[in-house]
Amino acid sequence: MAWQFEKVAGPCKGRTGGLCWDGSGMLFSAVAEERVLRYDPATDETTVFRRWTGRVNGLARDPGGALYAAQEGGRRIVRFNPDGSTSPVLDLLDGAHHNQPVDVSRDRSGRIWFADPWNAQPPYGPPAYPLLPHASVLRLDPTGPDRWRMVRFTHDTAGPRAIALSSDERTLYVADGDAERGDVCQLFAYPVSSYGSAGPRHTLLTFTAADRGIEGLCVDSEGCLIACMGWARGGAGPAIVVISPSGTILETHASPADMPMRCAFGDVGLSTLYVTAADGGLYRCRGTGRRGLARP
Repeated sequence: MAWQFEKVAGPCKGRTGGLCWDGSGMLFSAVAEERVLRYDPATDETTVFRRWTGRVNGLARDPGGALYAAQEGGRRIVRFNPDGSTSPVLDLLDGAHHNQPVDVSRDRSGRIWFADPWNAQPPYGPPAYPLLPHASVLRLDPTGPDRWRMVRFTHDTAGPRAIALSSDERTLYVADGDAERGDVCQLFAYPVSSYGSAGPRHTLLTFTAADRGIEGLCVDSEGCLIACMGWARGGAGPAIVVISPSGTILETHASPADMPMRCAFGDVGLSTLYVTAADGGLYRCRGTGRRGLARP
């Protein structure tokens, strides 16, 4: 059965990005507008959650209601606190500033994972701090109240664009490669050891040179990946696909817009799939037959 999407918010100026369900509404980033917005499905209204966000993209919420965000413009992960304040998080890897994070995820132990590529749009301000010589998945490990240690998880990625943890958090899925930079776009699965280090990666999918690859990932209740991929300029075209943990494409559905960006489940029972796109819209699809993964 084909998925039918409807636009519920937008268009915003430029692309919309990261998504996060807060329990009763869908938070999503209007990256170029430097705002995080909130769509309420009960009222069909969109309101401003945060302004002047520094080109925030990926979003991840913790059980206490704080929202972690990948700030592309400011080259850091920030935390939007429930009281309305904003707190920066450690932005140094072995004494050097990391790149421009685009996606973020939080695990059950409170560790913050993020994809840290080089982006086409430069960060804010003069280039006082050079970008890292590598584009990797990094992780912030809590060491105390508001104290962190940053570690490098991947050492073999070209430019990670999206990440997702499996339901048991023993596997990290990484969509790697920026088609705009001429990278080979691939989907990897990394075993995560009990110490948090990466095991040998498994290549699940490799895309053609004309394909854009995957820009957004989420996991459903069955452990399958939902992926936003492709573009109209070449390859198989824009699509929302369902991928098995072993890398088999189980379903392919037409994207509601060119260059779909991020995806996440929301609504009652996490039964609705939401998608953002390069046209600045927020789209939803009810009746996919799938539900989101409810993490503790």
